[in-house]
Amino acid sequence: MFPFRKRVVTVYLMSLLACTPRNPEITAQTGPALIRIEAETGSLSGVEIAHSVAGFSGTGYVTGFDDATDQLTLTFDATAGLYELSIGYSAPSGNKGVDFQVNGEKASSTLTQNTGFGQTKTGKFQVREGRNTVTIFRGWGYFSIDFLQLTPTTVGLPEKPSKTLVDPQATASTKALFSYLVDQYGSKVISGQQDDVEYILEKTGKEPAIGSFDLMDYSPSRVQHGATPQRSSEACMAWARKGEGRGIISLLWHWNAPTDLIDQAPDKLWWSGFYTRATTFDLAATLADKQSERYQLLLRDIDTIAGELKKFQTADIPVLWRPLHEASGGWFWWGAKGAGPFKELWRLLYDRLTNHHQLHNLIWVYATTDSIHPDWYPGDSYVDVVGLDVYTDPTASLSGNWTQAQGLFAAKKLVALSETGNLPNPDQIQNLGTWWSWFSVWTGGDFIKKQPVEQLKAVYADKNVITRDELPNWRQTPSAGRKTVAGQ
Repeated sequence: MFPFRKRVVTVYLMSLLACTPRNPEITAQTGPALIRIEAETGSLSGVEIAHSVAGFSGTGYVTGFDDATDQLTLTFDATAGLYELSIGYSAPSGNKGVDFQVNGEKASSTLTQNTGFGQTKTGKFQVREGRNTVTIFRGWGYFSIDFLQLTPTTVGLPEKPSKTLVDPQATASTKALFSYLVDQYGSKVISGQQDDVEYILEKTGKEPAIGSFDLMDYSPSRVQHGATPQRSSEACMAWARKGEGRGIISLLWHWNAPTDLIDQAPDKLWWSGFYTRATTFDLAATLADKQSERYQLLLRDIDTIAGELKKFQTADIPVLWRPLHEASGGWFWWGAKGAGPFKELWRLLYDRLTNHHQLHNLIWVYATTDSIHPDWYPGDSYVDVVGLDVYTDPTASLSGNWTQAQGLFAAKKLVALSETGNLPNPDQIQNLGTWWSWFSVWTGGDFIKKQPVEQLKAVYADKNVITRDELPNWRQTPSAGRKTVAGQ
């Protein structure tokens, strides 16, 4: 895409104190407010300096990020402290993910499409005294870097949203749970675990406050192939009710496509029918013809899951309901046809469950990928909590992911780390102010069981992490600031 011949150039950023008019290419500027580093003053590998796109600062910009080994390294001197890192960039060919590393901490961010040059915040980072290094890697590639800017900053608490749920008929216990979530937001993080709740207890002596489970094997197209749930709805409810009954339930649904499963080896077998690659089910076409057999199968599946959710409502167990997750990634069929059909499906699901089936024990969690694409958001009237599903390097603080979410949803919605491949670092949460409402580590040997046991124990013993034994009787949490529904 970029007609530039690759070469390796090394240009070392000199100490800012040594910059003089005789060194016009060294454009890093310092002052009491910020540090600014022009990209063209860095060490370049596989990329090069260009000047053809108007609007850049300094003497040029760096482009050609298209091979896995391409990178730009910038070094600078600083006073130790907390800084907010911004990137000046151009991304004319669509939104682009960028990977970078600040000293030893890896991170990522999203560069929103623009035809000229823009600037985006990527999160807060602790910068050490003296020499520091930022390296920018290819990421998704095909973007250009103009400059980096580091602005001294402080840690602030997230703004709490209203305690009003999107369902005006929410049950008393559902409202009480949400009230508790809002109350603790910005001071503690609630621990959660996908499936392996027993493993956490075995290794730490404590249980996660949130047990996250999957309704996947209740999908009719899986039942037709003989699937049975590894953990039934009844078993999930038993986990929530044991002891004093304060365990919090989160449910997602890897929805096997209603029909049109490819069912071919090696990676398109029926049990992977929630993946786009394993089905030819066309959501857009199905939604366009509400008299079609496929549309009726869509409703059949929703009605089946409604039957399971009703069990929780009958038992007076609220649910952090996280359906249709990671749609913007496109790897699940409910996101394969773009934002429009996805949002229509989300609203159909909301209407069918809330109004048709009269399910009022659901706290609606919109779970996106590691970055939020606003055009995929179903709307404030259909979402109670925004969740990010983030799988990245264990060193990452996720400050950039948090920063983007707060920029869009501060004072409007709670923000949770609804899925993560690694345990979050409680010290980083406090030092950077990334006060997720809760976190939930993914299940299995590649994720929670891969975490060092001593680290697992430390997280579950941390004063800022709420475990099940530390949960209050949230059913009696005052529902301040909300109207009471008649009869509840």
